[in-house]
Amino acid sequence: MINKIILALTLAVSFQASANLNFSKDFSFKMFKIDQFKQELSSKVFGQQGWPESLKSDGRKYALKYTTNHKLEKRIKRLLKKYRSDFASVVVIDNNTGKILSAVDYTKKGRKFGISLSFSSTNPAASVFKVITAADLVENTSISKDSLFSYNGKSSTLYKYQLKKKKNKWTRTIPFKSAFARSNNVIFGKAAIYNSSASSLRKTANKFGFNTDLLQIIDTGESQLYNVSNEYALAELASGFNRGTMISPLHGAVIASVIANDGILKKPTILDEIFDSKQDRVVWKPKYILKRVISKKAASQVKSMMINTVKKGTARGAFKPWKMKKLAGIEIGGKTGTITGGLPYGKRDWFVSYAKPIDEREGKGISVCVMIVNVKHWYIKSTYLAKKIIQYYYNDVKS
Repeated sequence: MINKIILALTLAVSFQASANLNFSKDFSFKMFKIDQFKQELSSKVFGQQGWPESLKSDGRKYALKYTTNHKLEKRIKRLLKKYRSDFASVVVIDNNTGKILSAVDYTKKGRKFGISLSFSSTNPAASVFKVITAADLVENTSISKDSLFSYNGKSSTLYKYQLKKKKNKWTRTIPFKSAFARSNNVIFGKAAIYNSSASSLRKTANKFGFNTDLLQIIDTGESQLYNVSNEYALAELASGFNRGTMISPLHGAVIASVIANDGILKKPTILDEIFDSKQDRVVWKPKYILKRVISKKAASQVKSMMINTVKKGTARGAFKPWKMKKLAGIEIGGKTGTITGGLPYGKRDWFVSYAKPIDEREGKGISVCVMIVNVKHWYIKSTYLAKKIIQYYYNDVKS
């Protein structure tokens, strides 16, 4: 008797389920060819310098939904047009999710907006790489932000005689956090030579996203490391004093995001979903991919050095206390970098930064990378532009 009742219930449920099926939709499913779609989308995005609302692939039409914040992008475009740098790129990432809120380029000639430069790894990283070196040293050696280092000569140069362990009456000694804040090439070169190695730096850099495809569903160039063949080249790599370490503005924002997220890399995405119009279903959503890059303790030390850069170092001009009244309760850390070279050719002015609420319960905030390329003249500093963007985000977008 019990078996008959169970059988009757099973048949009733099966009938009800089949009654709710849309046979034309649920039994005509076509496999979503993600690799083919990725190639076609990448070609269209960078070919047209924009984000298409839909894309035809393998005989199907797909609707695309992006992560970008239109209000924020509109303000960034206004700022870029106002300050008219020869070339500029701004990338903003939500540290909580890895979603890209903005990725905008500007070219003064023709007053054109685009996206290629934001994802192109044709830009010498300069002193931005000091974030990687600092992370490697505090994570894998006995060095801390308070370790003392001595140097001779200018801090902005990197001669072989400066890398020797020699002291004289002109020798100056400062803590590592000050060397970071003031972007001291000599100390970073010496710190790597006598405490780390090319393989250790390379391993840490790869964890931070070098030599890997950073984005989901869209093909972008991989960031490349400067080739180390001798001791002096190691110092060049560690200090960023070379034109061989190449990154994209997207990667600059990712590097800052790792520090803001206590040493965790959240794989970024700019596509929120892909919708198959014919099948009336979502066929792709980004994966929430996390990877531990450095320990929370090491990230805390690098974070402290980035905050010191904003308060007392090379970024202090844009973030003086009386200029920060509208950002009360927001912690900002960053790293500057300047170098001439790259494609497009010019003097690059970098600022990679994060801005998050001091109250941890309010989330991890955002990371902002501003890269300005000046050919003959400069019109605005990357630090100042970043501050304007951060201020707008917290006062007008986030609120």
